This record gives sequence, structure tokens and C-alpha cells, in this order.
Amino acid sequence: MSIEGLITAVKPDSHQWTCRLTLIEKQNVRTGKTSPIKFMPMILQDSAGTRVQATAFQGDIEGIDQRLSLYSTYLISNAYVKRITEMRYCVDANYPYVWSFNRRTLIQDVDPAEGVDFRELAESETAPFHTIFDAYQHDARMNILGAIVKKLPRTFIVTGGKQRVAWDVVLVNEECIPIPFTMWEEFVGKHGAEIEKILHAGGHPLVLINRAAINLFQDCKRVKI
Repeated sequence: MSIEGLITAVKPDSHQWTCRLTLIEKQNVRTGKTSPIKFMPMILQDSAGTRVQATAFQGDIEGIDQRLSLYSTYLISNAYVKRITEMRYCVDANYPYVWSFNRRTLIQDVDPAEGVDFRELAESETAPFHTIFDAYQHDARMNILGAIVKKLPRTFIVTGGKQRVAWDVVLVNEECIPIPFTMWEEFVGKHGAEIEKILHAGGHPLVLINRAAINLFQDCKRVKI
């Protein structure tokens, strides 16, 4: 029989555990930098505010993606747990482990009235654009809130001898500062059509970009997601 507990009680050698968790972030499907393996990271949070990153791989992605809805609460059991080897991938300093979800992971729905209230704990702090160079110097990620005002002509980039889908758009924040940012393959495939539709209708979609990478491109600072 499983005992319901908090994230911090779950270790690689734990058995028969269950956590009540809310899915607060579901990221785009990615491909490994050194392998063709596809994976989809997610972030979940318990009632104490502790967060954990869970990942679905390859053939398990579609089923897990359909099973879990953003901001819904679930009872999770039987995930694979391992220690983080690079702390930059840690989403909570109090929990140095990551989980993997597969078809053996038990996921049970929770009545919304009994869900985890994550709202106060899940607010993202957005960074003003004038701090972008500092983030670049320290190889840090940024949360950015702004409106997309224009899509630039380029639709692909050739890197490593391969053609990759990449859209360049102009983002303006509350300081009315414009900056170009690049949307890559999976993000374009998932959100590009809707963004382009809003722009063609004369609108300016508001976007929240979590953990954007900053790099230099043609002597300009550029946000990359």
C-alpha cells in the first residue's frame, strides 16, 4: 500500500510512495544535443511548494502528454527517481533529484477541490530587458514577458550542415524596448501557426518566455527559446 507524502520524502531507493502534485509547467518536446532521443520535461509542485522536474522519453511522450493537463492535480506513484548530476538542471534547491515518467508510472486524477494551491508559489519573476547583457555574461536564463510585434522573413538556419526551422520575431516589453528573439523547431511547430495567425489579424500576442537563453548574433543580443 502506498503512503502519500511530499516530494522531499521520495528518493531513488524509496518504495510504495505517492505524491499529490500539480503540473505547473509542460515544456516543448526536445531532441538530445548528442543523441536523437526525444524528451519532454515537466515541472510539478506539491503542497509545501517543493518542485521536481519529471521527463517523458520517446514512445512515452504522447501518452504522458495526453494524460497530464496543465494546472491539474494528480496522485503520482512509481516514477523512476535519480540524483541530478548537474545542479544547473535542478528546479528546486531543496530537492536534488529528477523523475522519469513512463507507461508504468501510476497517475490518478484528483478532484479539483482537493488539488494543490500553487498560485502564490508558482509566480514567475520576469526580468527587464536592460539586464539581458548581464544574463549573457553569466550564462544565465531569463523569464521574459512581452508582446510579439513583428515576424522577420527568415524561416530556417543551417547549422552543422543541417537545415533547422527557426523563426525570428521582434518582442517589445513594458519598457517599450524591442529585441529580436529566435523560436526553434519544436516551439515553432507547436505555437508558430497561432502566433502568425494573430499577427496577420493585426494583433500582438503576449508571451511569457520561461528560462530563455541569451546569445550574441551578428553583434546583437538575441533571446533564444
